[in-house]
Amino acid sequence: MNILIADDEEIIRQNFMKRIIKAGLPFDLIFKATNGEEALQLFKEESMDIALIDINMPFKNGLDLIRDIRQQNKEVILIIVSGYDNFRFAQQALELGVFRYLLKPVDAQEFISVIQEAMEQINQHKKPPYSLLTKKILEDIQANISNESYGLKDLANHLQFSEGHITKLIKKELAKTFVDLVTELRIQHAKYLIDNNEVNYKMYEIAEACGFHNQYYFSQVFKKVVGVSPKQYSFRNLNPVIEK
Repeated sequence: MNILIADDEEIIRQNFMKRIIKAGLPFDLIFKATNGEEALQLFKEESMDIALIDINMPFKNGLDLIRDIRQQNKEVILIIVSGYDNFRFAQQALELGVFRYLLKPVDAQEFISVIQEAMEQINQHKKPPYSLLTKKILEDIQANISNESYGLKDLANHLQFSEGHITKLIKKELAKTFVDLVTELRIQHAKYLIDNNEVNYKMYEIAEACGFHNQYYFSQVFKKVVGVSPKQYSFRNLNPVIEK
């Protein structure tokens, strides 16, 4: 699922993005907007599932933005994150169908809890592309993406299914081996961290975040999967990752 963070303060946008990534939440892309007009344009161009919206933004405030969003998307979950403890704002937000109204500074645990609740609500209304067990397999791998020692035995023990059953299911529904699936998800996560490196990760930090505690082995695997090294891939971006 896709998440939008709309806030005119860069440090807040980066902080929220870092929290979501660190928590290992199952998202696809995170988009960021610096003002209401930019956020609305992103809604016209991209499919959003969750939006974190500040009340006080340039060009179009949060409540006006929400009204415009609701005209084109009634399903997206909207979360207001505001520095204003104002009953009138909160009341209007409820009338517009806002999921939660969070006050800055937002408690880290509360923030992640609210995002998780929003994701659970979305999943209840979406038909899963895979079986429930396959979905749990993918979630468990994502939750352990930074654990280098994580293996099929750990997955089987956690889900309480035999290794053979899990192996057959992955092959049937995903057409992959367990090892190939874990590697693919780790490299996908690495690409995301490189593409969105606004928190200035170094390459060895990205490697470790994806379960590779040997940076050189990480580079070999990355190049095998993507076709170029992590360094070459990062230089396609405006903010290339710094090597150790």
